[in-house]
Amino acid sequence: MKKRIGIIRALLYYRYGNFFINFFKYLGINYLISPETNKELIDLGVKNSSSEVCLPLKIACGHLLYLKDKVDYLFIPKIIYPYEKLYTCPKMMGLPTIAWYFCGKKKIISPTIKRNFFLPLFFLGLKFKKNPFKIISAYLKAKEKKENKKLSFDNEKLKVAILSHFYNIYNKEIEDILIGTFKKEGFSVYLKDDLDEKILRKKDGFAKNIRWAFERELYNAFKYYSDKVDGICFFFSFACGPDSLIGEMMAKEAKEKKIPFLTIIFDEHSGKEGMITRIEAFCEMIKKKKSL
Repeated sequence: MKKRIGIIRALLYYRYGNFFINFFKYLGINYLISPETNKELIDLGVKNSSSEVCLPLKIACGHLLYLKDKVDYLFIPKIIYPYEKLYTCPKMMGLPTIAWYFCGKKKIISPTIKRNFFLPLFFLGLKFKKNPFKIISAYLKAKEKKENKKLSFDNEKLKVAILSHFYNIYNKEIEDILIGTFKKEGFSVYLKDDLDEKILRKKDGFAKNIRWAFERELYNAFKYYSDKVDGICFFFSFACGPDSLIGEMMAKEAKEKKIPFLTIIFDEHSGKEGMITRIEAFCEMIKKKKSL
């Protein structure tokens, strides 16, 4: 019987998931992806996690526990530098260790990635397939080029930029609340990940001092959108230290530039209706401002 690898639908999945899945698929390795995040998975993660960690990490733990007895291995890459020498979240880097605690060290496949994705995945591939050419071919086929969305700011609608990490914004329920509410209020919505990597990775001004990869992206997206939209919404999880610091910097600059800026902090106790009410009030404020 073929060995099966489990892939959690959480955290880095929302940026690298298709790449990793296609690598295993082209290599002929059987895999199983955990389902969309739901209340059961959230409750499972919250129940088995420290109260001090952020909700996205608690959710990841729920996905780990869901897959634990359904697969032979769990694929939890330890991405230290996604590019340059900029760090990912420290708790994200610690997820493989958390997975060892839940599932045992022998069950966890955790290649360490420091900018170079090829070598760690090549040596991982050798554990399952002895043909190096097949591994190289699988890697090259899996490495798809991102097609950037063509953005236009010429339409008549009011515009809002939602700044948040991919693992927050692409959670289906959150996506419906955030993007859905703004669209319902008649806004065109722009996201951080709509932007080209060259924009997100810029080292201009304050951005060059930011050593966290995903926080630099947030700040650069803020700078790019600040003179193109009618308002900015920053959405991040409670207990995220790097986000709280970058959020303060963005809020300060937004105030100086007189840009409407809404911060929404969420955790497992956040109510859907409360978030919707705050977004609706923010939209109303922008509409009144534009009518003056």
